[in-house]
Amino acid sequence: MITTKLPVRFVDCDAMGHVNNAVYFTYFEEGKREIFRWFTPSMDLHDWKVIVASTHCDYIQEINYDEEITVYTWISTISRSSFDVEHAIAGPGGVWHARGRVTLIGYDYKQKKVVPLTEAIKAILRKHQDGPAGVPTLRQIRNV
Repeated sequence: MITTKLPVRFVDCDAMGHVNNAVYFTYFEEGKREIFRWFTPSMDLHDWKVIVASTHCDYIQEINYDEEITVYTWISTISRSSFDVEHAIAGPGGVWHARGRVTLIGYDYKQKKVVPLTEAIKAILRKHQDGPAGVPTLRQIRNV
């Protein structure tokens, strides 16, 4: 599991006085920084090896300005060419603010095609499959 501590900036907040819903995805992105380094140690965008296929966020409790939050990031599912990254955001005192998931795919940007994950990458991903204790489950999407 990867743990990333972030301050909530004034610019993250909207007219409602709390963190704007779109900013949660930016927090999740910061939590994935180490994962990006596993694929592209140089962080050179011309050598990037993953692409986002899907994202999801469950908002649990609002986040307010000047809090320090912790983004927990871990790997759940690993497939041939893709893997799921799970996220949870907690505030002071362990209050859960959000749960999320992103599906990333191995991708060759020059050839514009999906590529299988290497066994070496899969081994690294498997080392990070434990999430935090007490984390809320993701809500199931349903038709209403």
